[in-house]
Amino acid sequence: MFESLFIRTVAQCVEAGLVDGSKLYVDSSLVDAAASKESVIKGTPELIATLKRAYRATESKLEDTTTPESYEAVNDRLMSRSDPDAAAVRRGGGDSRPRYHHHRAIDDQKGVITAVETTPGSIPENKKLLELIEQHEKNTVSHVEVAVADHKYGTQENYVACAERGTRSHMGDASAKQNHIRSKGIFPESAFECDPVKDIYRCPAGETLKPRRLHWAKRTIEYKGAKAVCAGCSLRAQCTRASNGRSLKRHEKQAALDIARAQAHSRAAERDRRRRRHLMEASFADAANNHHYKRARWRRLWRQQIQDYLIASIQNVRILLKHYQPKRSALAALKLATPESFYPLNNAFALGIRRI
Repeated sequence: MFESLFIRTVAQCVEAGLVDGSKLYVDSSLVDAAASKESVIKGTPELIATLKRAYRATESKLEDTTTPESYEAVNDRLMSRSDPDAAAVRRGGGDSRPRYHHHRAIDDQKGVITAVETTPGSIPENKKLLELIEQHEKNTVSHVEVAVADHKYGTQENYVACAERGTRSHMGDASAKQNHIRSKGIFPESAFECDPVKDIYRCPAGETLKPRRLHWAKRTIEYKGAKAVCAGCSLRAQCTRASNGRSLKRHEKQAALDIARAQAHSRAAERDRRRRRHLMEASFADAANNHHYKRARWRRLWRQQIQDYLIASIQNVRILLKHYQPKRSALAALKLATPESFYPLNNAFALGIRRI
């Protein structure tokens, strides 16, 4: 019901011409669960899994509801007794406490929120990029031509997936961010010549790097030169600091990855990432300042999903009000967009609010 309400606000924004649909900005933020860090208990993975099953079974009997199991737990040794769905994670340099992760996508034209996803705080934000893009396309009936996000989303998997679906990747490069200090002063990968026919690389000294092994998880092939040859090379100081010699990793879909990386390092991508900081921070700040977004009002994942749908719906309605009544003050628009204003619109919606 609440998801339908959110989708309806997106459709109304599309009908009003407030959504372009071709360029999408994606980001996420942690939300403090309605549970204290003292409620977190620690145990073996087997014990925590058993406790979570017991909590879900009890809640199902008492409230005739269940919590979706569509996520993978990262920290399987901790559980909050107050809210078993919220994962104990750390934000910045603060303490670890139960939190949820709110994933959000907004359109470039007017900042309309077109897709949202709620997960436990342990779910990495880059895992939800494609789901947000697909949700945006379904809600707006448009194709995403450009996806914009920070370096946390710029993984090999996301780059390849965007290239294969025809979406330009204006996301920061996660590997460049991680390897900037470590690789300073040595030859970049572009200095090595690839021979796809012989399936080898040639280093700047003219030596051969042959395929060594396949990394199944990352879908990459590792190429490495002979240890004795690397040890006696005159260019070793400029090539590697590793004791075993220089190695390279090539993705199984390297051609698509190279195209996406070139798009990510373009000037257009840099401009879009600067605009993304403005739009996304403004959207999250508005939700936090006006709708208490940073703190969960209720417990359990499905209730947090309701809260996120409500806040996103109200923010979209305020954008609609501003479009139809541009001279009305922001304060008046905010008053008109309170949850109580939706009660006359839908009795089922009102009943849902009272039930929560």
